[in-house]
Amino acid sequence: MLVPQGDILIVDDNAANLDLLGAVLREREYRVRAVPSGAMALEAARRHPPELVMLDVNMPGMDGYETCEAFKKEPVLARIPIIFISALDDPLDKVKAFRVGGRDYVTKPFSAEEVLVRVEHQVNLGRLQRELEIQNQNLLDANLKLKEVNTLKTNFTTMLVHDLRSPLTVLGLVLEKLRGGGVVRDDTLGKAEDSCTRIKNLLDEMLEIYRSDTGQIPMEFSEIHPAPWLAALLGQYHLRAASAGVEFQVAIPESLPVLRGDQLKLDRALVNLVDNAFKFTSRGGAVRVEAGIEFGSGVEAGLRFLRLSVIDTGRGIPAGDLPFIFDPFRQTERSDASQGVGLGLAIVQRLVAAHRGQIRAQSQVGFGSNFSILLPC
Repeated sequence: MLVPQGDILIVDDNAANLDLLGAVLREREYRVRAVPSGAMALEAARRHPPELVMLDVNMPGMDGYETCEAFKKEPVLARIPIIFISALDDPLDKVKAFRVGGRDYVTKPFSAEEVLVRVEHQVNLGRLQRELEIQNQNLLDANLKLKEVNTLKTNFTTMLVHDLRSPLTVLGLVLEKLRGGGVVRDDTLGKAEDSCTRIKNLLDEMLEIYRSDTGQIPMEFSEIHPAPWLAALLGQYHLRAASAGVEFQVAIPESLPVLRGDQLKLDRALVNLVDNAFKFTSRGGAVRVEAGIEFGSGVEAGLRFLRLSVIDTGRGIPAGDLPFIFDPFRQTERSDASQGVGLGLAIVQRLVAAHRGQIRAQSQVGFGSNFSILLPC
């Protein structure tokens, strides 16, 4: 695709001058708009800002200097370069043209080649300036993003240290008591074992996040038959549901297509979602796991996905937090600090992505949440 030479607005009350200058520019394939007055030039530029204005000085009503000053007063038009083109050849006229904001000055009668060189220079200079502004803005945006990420990581590290300190304190107290020859009760040993498990889980989650960010998640793909796999995996939750006073529903059709995946990784992803559903659903509520086929649309038209949905009637996720729930470094809620820094959803998202799938989350405070994993069949 050819890039147009430039969009130029020429302003002169003399129709012959407009025709002559317009013909010179159009011969070099510039897009040209011509108007006979300063007021019309302002109106045309407001509707569609040109890359360059070529402006006569002597015009009735608003002359060229006043027109240039009016351009410079409007933020959208102020940066448009203006070349004065006039029969006035007095140095004071030229000085005034530059003082009001002109970029260049061409004296009539003009040489076509001179005009074209000056026009090309100003158009290219304007384009380079716009590209530089875009690059500067991109750098500013990237710098702000980097600062935000560093702040998030700092906060995350602080929370991680906090979450490690508590179980380490329990272990330290138990070891101190043992060193002193004291007797440690079974329940205290149980707390120490729980602390070891929490520390191990935190470190495993951190390692999993690191591996996923560096593309090093080990995967072992095999054929998975969804119905028997899900029946075996979800069977353990019926006793938990009865104990927690939560209704547990499972809707898994028998005729689901075979998929290829790492069953252990998918186990972990689904178990994480179901565990969260139980954790945030109060007694008397319900957790439902269902599976089905979903057909792609748009750029995914013709594709078929196995959909695994975990639905609960729990407390829900605030709308402001929902966009960040898969971000490992942005912890939106600390009311569950005893459960650790909460890397589970970030890991789930990465495990699903490793299967070329996607995960969606819908939630409403007070009504519950719906997490859906889509895996290509």
